[in-house]
Amino acid sequence: MTGFPCDPKSFYEGLLGYVEKASYASGCSDVPCDSDAGFNDAILTAKRADFVVVVAGLDLSQETEDHDRVSLLLPGKQMALVSSVAAASKRPIILVLTGGGPLDVSFAEGDRNIASILWVGYPGEAGGKALAEVIFGDFNPGGRLPMTWYPESFTKIAMNDMNMRANPFRGYPGRTYRFYTGNRVYGFGQGLSYTKFTYKLLSAPRTLSLSGSFTGTLTEKIRHQRELDYIHVDELTSCDSLSFHVHISVANVGDRDGSHVVMLFSRAPKIFEGTPEKQLIAFDRVHTRSYGSTETSIIVIPCDHLSIVDKHGKRILPLGEHLLTLGDLEHSVSIVT
Repeated sequence: MTGFPCDPKSFYEGLLGYVEKASYASGCSDVPCDSDAGFNDAILTAKRADFVVVVAGLDLSQETEDHDRVSLLLPGKQMALVSSVAAASKRPIILVLTGGGPLDVSFAEGDRNIASILWVGYPGEAGGKALAEVIFGDFNPGGRLPMTWYPESFTKIAMNDMNMRANPFRGYPGRTYRFYTGNRVYGFGQGLSYTKFTYKLLSAPRTLSLSGSFTGTLTEKIRHQRELDYIHVDELTSCDSLSFHVHISVANVGDRDGSHVVMLFSRAPKIFEGTPEKQLIAFDRVHTRSYGSTETSIIVIPCDHLSIVDKHGKRILPLGEHLLTLGDLEHSVSIVT
């Protein structure tokens, strides 16, 4: 059970702590939002306001255990409410989304009357205060999405089709950030801040030699076969000895202090159909002052982080060029025998 908060504060109450005057209109009487009877009141309220915050999204009437959603769109007439209020507002609005999963808000992403979109999940009793601190700039957000946000078209795929790898021959785009090849509303790990961060790779190897880490069986295989595309992980005698560190400098190039989640991905050589698009090696949150920099280090264990699983369920380590990616930064590591 989720339990009940002792002293809950609504988003409206949280915003009241920052402004002298505020007004509220429900727009929809409930989350399913089957009626637009309250739209006019919400639109008139928005027209009178200097700034408008619209809260939309989901609650446990829409998604819970044994109650799955059949659509990724906002419930009922919520989309129409958001667009109507945004069009009536003097300034572009702030859209706040609640819920535990992805939503197709492509309409909002492309609406110039919507200035920003904040996903708050299911906040606790201090959620109202936290939202106000972000909107009014007392806290610099630094969150990252923990899942891919798919478009509504993804719901055409059978829910019980749990194949991970994409199959273009039957129009199947795959699942999860590792294999999905279709369009995205937002990608796994996406997130914005009030400042901007850049990366510099301080050190990482260019070549990783597996020589001396082979079992006797693999040594014989290498002798008799000129070129190998991959090596089974269980044919390596010591994976830990192959580990290396990637040293990174994170620079805050904006005028606000902030925290940032560094996410290091790897992209393996495409040695067979269905090789992952990329996979997360590790992440680390760093706090960096305005116009300052912070260093961090991530350990890479090739047998764990650079390996993939073939169609037989065997973990293999592809040979050749692996790309380590950090935002727009790329670094190649060649694994050789």
